[in-house]
Amino acid sequence: PEFRPDIPAWLRSLRLHKYTSIFEGSDWREMVKLTDEDLIRKGVSALGARRKLLKVFELIRNESVRECFSIHSATWAAAFL
Repeated sequence: PEFRPDIPAWLRSLRLHKYTSIFEGSDWREMVKLTDEDLIRKGVSALGARRKLLKVFELIRNESVRECFSIHSATWAAAFL
């Protein structure tokens, strides 16, 4: 099965749900490639939020980590924090 996280639920689990509209319609494969500068351009101005996102993006890009978390649940992100 294809990995398809629920991005709004994932952002809620990170307590970053205020950024849901920024990532609306985004593909997770593109999201995890974003840099700090990309996040700033998208409107994620808070340094803490950017650091949290970048940390999770890095973990998700790691194939072995991605295979370990649930595809269906938003709890996959919480496992990293």
